[in-house]
Amino acid sequence: MIRAWSGYLTFILVLTQAGSDWLNCAHIPECHCKWSSGKKTASCVSAGLKQLPNLAADIQVLDLHGNPLRKLEEDAFASIDLLNLQRLNISSTNLQFLHQNAFRELRILIELDLSQNELLQISPDTFRGADRLRLLILNDNPLSALVAEQFPPLKHLKKLEISRCKLRSVHPFAFVNLQALETVNIHQNLLSYLHQDTFNLPVLKTLTLSDNPWYCDCRLREFHDWFLNSNLGNEEVSCGGPEKKSEISWRVLKRDDMVCPPSATTTPTVIRTETGDEISFGCFVKGDPKPSVTWMFHNIEVNNSTNKNSDILINRYQVDNFDEYNDDLLNKSAQWVNVTITNVTNDLSGEWKCSAKSPVGEANAYLTLFLPKARTATARIAPDYSTFFLIGGSLLAMTSAGFIAACICWKTKRRRVPPSRSFTDQEKKLLDTSLAVSCDRTSGDLGSSYGFEMLDRSISMESDDARCLDPVQITIEGPAGSFPPPPAEFALPAPYGNIFISVQVAGHSDEYPDLLGGGATLPRRSRTCFLKSAYDNMGPRITAAGSSTWSLPGANGDKNVDKDPLTMPLSTFSTEFTAL
Repeated sequence: MIRAWSGYLTFILVLTQAGSDWLNCAHIPECHCKWSSGKKTASCVSAGLKQLPNLAADIQVLDLHGNPLRKLEEDAFASIDLLNLQRLNISSTNLQFLHQNAFRELRILIELDLSQNELLQISPDTFRGADRLRLLILNDNPLSALVAEQFPPLKHLKKLEISRCKLRSVHPFAFVNLQALETVNIHQNLLSYLHQDTFNLPVLKTLTLSDNPWYCDCRLREFHDWFLNSNLGNEEVSCGGPEKKSEISWRVLKRDDMVCPPSATTTPTVIRTETGDEISFGCFVKGDPKPSVTWMFHNIEVNNSTNKNSDILINRYQVDNFDEYNDDLLNKSAQWVNVTITNVTNDLSGEWKCSAKSPVGEANAYLTLFLPKARTATARIAPDYSTFFLIGGSLLAMTSAGFIAACICWKTKRRRVPPSRSFTDQEKKLLDTSLAVSCDRTSGDLGSSYGFEMLDRSISMESDDARCLDPVQITIEGPAGSFPPPPAEFALPAPYGNIFISVQVAGHSDEYPDLLGGGATLPRRSRTCFLKSAYDNMGPRITAAGSSTWSLPGANGDKNVDKDPLTMPLSTFSTEFTAL
């Protein structure tokens, strides 16, 4: 007996502990689980959850408002065993994607709140399986349109809220599967027209339509009449257009006030053709009441002629196969009025006018018939090329004259100093025996290591008898070493002719090396530069011993030496130095 009581108490304790597991809310600090209105409720409001919480399967009411869920995948609740949910709040959860089978296994779900999310569209099968759903809230979602059979058969759905959803169009059969609807809130959207059968539901009691831009013309006429006769609400509904009816209450408008002025459109607007062709063009006209249409040409009405051979035919076609559930209601009155011209002439070219008139207005459309003008052929005259040849000849003459002038200028101004070069041994011997008579010869500094550069000067004399030649340039190549200074005769300016000499010598270890290899002398100096010279015509020379001397035969007895020619005044010096 004691053992039996002990086992019973243990069973009761285990059952009690198991039944209390749902109260810990799966140890989620932000969630609170409690009894509310006799139902096990889990409140996870603004808990920062990015996915559904894995709560106990006993939860009947779940509030996830304010969590960034963003999407619900297939069987989102069935995968975590939340199949006993009766009320579900997923508002303000940034939902952008909602799988059509997300609620498939929630068979006892009664209330569902999806408001204030970012759902652009909802699949017609989204709520299939939630057969016991009674309240569906879709407010504040950018849905924009509801298609035919937007909702699956929900036999127990009583209330539907789709306010502030930016709805622009609702198909007449969008709610056809919601036959138990009693209340529909569709206010504060962007609706202009609705078909009269859109809310033709058997038990509908309340319908809110306010704060929509209703356009009160013939397309809204039938729905306007149905709503006023249905007594589905006491709210005030007013027109958003046209301008003359803006802000006018629906209850004030009469059926005859809901009209559509005529409209006319030509196709095409410009026709280009040739004389004698056959063409056709038309005018598309709509309006309610139905307008009358006429074609005008040069302000004269065009009609079919009684003559069977008439060049102009007028045909009228009514739009057939009108679908009032898919087509614009205004197209029900649409018609084509076509013109056929079998033989186009110049008399028919110009502007044609299509005029549509009804008791509520008039509309015109225009078409231009264009025929090219006849062209007269003219004989071609050979072009006159005389002017062309005159201009071309002038340009050629000017170019030739410029070229010749450039060549003459280049020839007269071109002066070049001939470059120095090294000669062969045979050429050196010939140069040693050669004599060149010139004027203005100078010597350069002979102190370089390997070569000596003779500096050229040109002396311009005041005397008419003295005439100077081109500058002289002499190069002596030899080994490194010190050489004696040149004699005074080599001082600048010196009267020597235009001779180019390059002498290759071998160096000595003596203080003064042998420059000319055996005492060869430099060329003779000219006697034409001065009136009289006190020296012979041998000029300065350098001995084998390395000293400089003058060849002055009879110097002691020669009394004709008046003065050193180096001291003679020179009026003008023109000097040019060239480094080789």
